[in-house]
Amino acid sequence: MLVIEMSKKEWFEDKWFWEEYRPILFPKERLRSTGQQVERFIHLLDLREGEKILDLACGIGRHSLELARRGYDVTGLDLSEAYIEEASKRAEEEGLRVEFVTADMRDFVREDHYDAVINFWSSFGYFESEHDDHQVLKNVHRSLKKEGIVLIDVMGKEVMERIYTERDWGRIDDGFFLEERVLKDNGEYLDSNWILIKNGVVKEHKFIYKLYSKEEMMRMLKKAGFTSVEIYGDLYGKAYDQEAERLVAVAIK
Repeated sequence: MLVIEMSKKEWFEDKWFWEEYRPILFPKERLRSTGQQVERFIHLLDLREGEKILDLACGIGRHSLELARRGYDVTGLDLSEAYIEEASKRAEEEGLRVEFVTADMRDFVREDHYDAVINFWSSFGYFESEHDDHQVLKNVHRSLKKEGIVLIDVMGKEVMERIYTERDWGRIDDGFFLEERVLKDNGEYLDSNWILIKNGVVKEHKFIYKLYSKEEMMRMLKKAGFTSVEIYGDLYGKAYDQEAERLVAVAIK
């Protein structure tokens, strides 16, 4: 008999979501790409050893830890206590000095403190209100030193419209994972339903993700106070065009 469990909390506040879907959010192939991604961060942002970096929405700390291994002074911030505990334990095991903080990105500000902020893999656009997203950008701007730099990596509205499919599914170690998607309000939001089937139990988690176009992202960053904004189609700095894989925004305070 199938038992259906549904989460009623907002998705980013639901501790169960982050813990239950960890294997899907951080598969082995994604973990293996960490070093290469950090190489691209360093190159694209021209990071220098010893600089203060904020890994905003750091998850299990994979980029925070790799940056620390390379000599950077890193703060990793995430809302998931379980992820922060896992990251902190890994740092201790490796003898790495990384500050891990459990906090909401809408509330976290350290005035003129960081040389760079990295917000990677669609960790921007969680909130239904654009006002909340703007608050995050203002917090980032305040937390950066003069001429500090931020990188934001999301699925751009133009990219989503090109690659959009209504559903995907695949096997996991002990079950199946399905995702159903609906673009709403002329592509402003992605309404997503994640379905996990394990041991005869079906668990569903629904959330809405705010999508931004190139022009919208540039406008928001400039409104938050950034003076220079570039939009790329990937971490290699390719053009944001019909072949773009992601929307990568790089902005300077």
